[in-house]
Amino acid sequence: MSENKINDFDEESRDEDMRNDGQESLEKEWADALHFDKWPPDPEEQPVPPSIPPEALSQSSVPEPPAMPESCQPVAPAPFGGNNGLPDGLANPTESQPAMPSTYLVWSVIATVLCCMVPGIVAIVYSTKVSSRYFARDYEGSKKASEMAQYWIIGSIVLGLVLNTIYFPLMLVSGF
Repeated sequence: MSENKINDFDEESRDEDMRNDGQESLEKEWADALHFDKWPPDPEEQPVPPSIPPEALSQSSVPEPPAMPESCQPVAPAPFGGNNGLPDGLANPTESQPAMPSTYLVWSVIATVLCCMVPGIVAIVYSTKVSSRYFARDYEGSKKASEMAQYWIIGSIVLGLVLNTIYFPLMLVSGF
């Protein structure tokens, strides 16, 4: 059994030598194709880039950037008072914005899961429109979307109750 291991080792080392010879011949082929005189190149014979003279590195040789026009100069917001750097409409949100209407999103999801799916999904769509329209400063659209979400929730609950009231007695009579 030990002879087999030795023979296996000899075969592996022979295969590795063949691979190395193949690699060296492949490198020589490429070196000939690329017209290299010597392969692999000697690191000491590598070309050295020319050095940069110290006067080229001095600060005086770097040109100054052009001055920014007066109209483009950044203006720091006032630290106290004023709008605190906010746009005019957002300076005091409690004065310029009405309260956000209720989104009814939780009720929309509950109505979708427990009652009737199609009107519930429509209610979810209107519920999500409430906040997006509010933050887009469409306060009337936000209020209208809130009302529509409320109508679709009620419709989903009523339709779910009516359908279940009809469905369950029919299932009991049919035997399922």
